[in-house]
Amino acid sequence: MDNIYTFINGKQVPFNQSYLHVSDLIIQRGYGIFDFFLARDKNPRYMSFHLDRFLKSAAMLSLNLSYTKEELSDIILQLIEKNNIRNSSVKIMLTGGISPDDFTLSPDRSTLLVINKPFELKMPDAWIKGGTLITCKYQREIPEAKTINYIRSVRLSRRLAESNAAEVLYLDRNWVRECSRSNVFYVKDQCVFTPKSKMLEGVTRKRILQLKGYNMQEKDFKMKDLLDADEVFITSTTKGVLPVIKIDSNIISNGQIGAITNAIKKIIMSE
Repeated sequence: MDNIYTFINGKQVPFNQSYLHVSDLIIQRGYGIFDFFLARDKNPRYMSFHLDRFLKSAAMLSLNLSYTKEELSDIILQLIEKNNIRNSSVKIMLTGGISPDDFTLSPDRSTLLVINKPFELKMPDAWIKGGTLITCKYQREIPEAKTINYIRSVRLSRRLAESNAAEVLYLDRNWVRECSRSNVFYVKDQCVFTPKSKMLEGVTRKRILQLKGYNMQEKDFKMKDLLDADEVFITSTTKGVLPVIKIDSNIISNGQIGAITNAIKKIIMSE
């Protein structure tokens, strides 16, 4: 990562010299938030939406952020310009801060980090052919916030790879909430549904709900609704819109990718 800079503690520093104090709660207790998005041709994608969510996550975890949305935007744009990477990722993080007893949340000592690295988007074969979801009974803590707690997701990464699956679908007492790093949608009788509560409101999800010409409904639903769906797809910053043709051993709609899924995918990927 030579010649790459990171923003930390109010200044740009070389990536290999960006450090956190060992007493920071993000290290001691895993207490912190982040957001992640892509920059194409050095232009951040949906940055305003991501920063809104970042500010919401900070408020939910009572983290002190001494920057406005406009100042965060300037910091990110200046870092992208400094690094001069055509296509990159941006990860913005806010830590719990240095704690005097490695436990108590400090009201004014959070650290803001912005990491900007090269990133070339490579869609998996499932993006074209349709992918598989495997299920797991799990409900994230504070699901509306984008915390750094990905323990369950990382633990399942080996099972995910062994199953050659696209994502893990989390089920809360058979209620569909979200995937480990994606939102989930299904289509039934020309209506498009996505869960309404107890999940992270993804930015790609937000953009899809704004599309004109579709009957979109935010509604909590159960696993049987997915299995009976005409179409299923998942969405995320890196996956865009990825069709789902199988959940565990259950084939969705005879394994065919639907017209609505393909149409929405085309719109999102063109932006």
